[in-house]
Amino acid sequence: MTTISVALLSLLSVGIGALISHFLTHHRSRLDDLAAFRLKAYGDFIGASSVLIAARRMGRIEDGIDELAKLNDAKARICICAAPAVIEALNEFWKSGGTLELEHEILAFTRLCMCIRESLGNKKNDILGSDISNTLFKLEPSAYSYKLKKSAQEKIAERDG
Repeated sequence: MTTISVALLSLLSVGIGALISHFLTHHRSRLDDLAAFRLKAYGDFIGASSVLIAARRMGRIEDGIDELAKLNDAKARICICAAPAVIEALNEFWKSGGTLELEHEILAFTRLCMCIRESLGNKKNDILGSDISNTLFKLEPSAYSYKLKKSAQEKIAERDG
């Protein structure tokens, strides 16, 4: 009788272990899928925003339908899958104007980027000492500036002219 009891107990343990493993694997898979969906939404939003930032900084004020569609698609996906703090930061950015032309809009976008960083597992304010706004919104690298090149050309033309 004890041999049968041990065998049944072993089978029951294996069955319970398999069920628990299945549920944990399924739960982990859903979390991984959500994280991938969230990361893609963040990346697409940042990419679409970058196109619009560059266009605004270069003086183009008309937005293309495709650019706005990509931005709004990514924004909707963020609203679906992001952490509440990210959605709140996105709302604040959008309420501030969302054009990235004024200082308060730039600050709101910077806060949104910081919330996204935190939602991806980075520590809160881990890069607070960095000049993240300058990094985000300076379009040309410091080694090249078409403005400086143009200014130098103008000085040469003035001197020669």
